[in-house]
Parts: sequence; structure tokens; C-alpha cells
Amino acid sequence: MDFECQFQCEIREYGASPALTIRLTTRASDIARLFDEGYASIMRYLDSLGKAAVGPPFAVYYTMDMERLDVEFGFPVEEGIEGNDSITASSTPSGKAATCLYIGPYEEVEPAYDALMQWIDENDFESTGVAYEIYLNDPGSTLPDFLKTQVSLFLKS
Repeated sequence: MDFECQFQCEIREYGASPALTIRLTTRASDIARLFDEGYASIMRYLDSLGKAAVGPPFAVYYTMDMERLDVEFGFPVEEGIEGNDSITASSTPSGKAATCLYIGPYEEVEPAYDALMQWIDENDFESTGVAYEIYLNDPGSTLPDFLKTQVSLFLKS
């Protein structure tokens, strides 16, 4: 399938920024519930510190095994915020990545990944297998068909 007209793929260099995250291994079928609970937990923790996120929520997928997803998710924060028992002071991922904007329900994001993999192959790059999603608007106030996700696959040097 040719995804060229639907997705505009490009290279982006990401720099690391401080973040508060939760990392776990789970099944893909549980991810929505865990994200809802985890993002809310991080926001409550930030509120308790009198702090706020400084960017949109994100997730990093270190594996794409749908039965054993290794995923880290959270929010960018200002420098110097410590974690707690369940929330880790971490950073957003850094490096060169192929990226595209996906608009639609989170559970239907696969065509964006297909487009990225095709683009990576056609442009003689190689993926590290690490995926990065940045959720650009709020699913609590945005209809699923209008959710915007920046989808990226990191590239080998």
C-alpha cells in the first residue's frame, strides 16, 4: 500500500528533556487503561509538588511485541523534579528519527507505522525498533477522529 499521500514522513532530531515517567511491560490490550491511570497519577504527583508538565504526554515503546510491550510514558517537566516510588525522574528520548503526524483514534495508528517503515526502507535508513509517540491534544476534549499523534521511529546511526 502506498502511504505517501496520507502521511508526510520526514527526519527529525530529538533532544532529551527532563521527564517524569512510568515504565512497565504489559499487553497492548491493557495499554489504554494503564495510560489513563498512569498519566493521572503523574499529574496528581506534579500537582502535589505545585508543578506542571511543560509539554504534551508521550510514550516510548522499546518493543512492539503486543503481548509484552515494554513501554515508558509520561510528561516533560522542568529540570530537577524528583520521582517517587512509582514515578521515575527520566528524560524524553533523543536521537534521529523518522516521523509523521497521525490524526485519528489511538487504536488505529498502525497505518502511520506502516508508512514510516516503508519510508525508512525506501530512503535506506534502518530503524532501531524504538517507537516514540507524542500526544498533541487531549482525548478528554477531542473526538477520537481528531486526535493528533506525532509518531516516530528512531534510526540507527
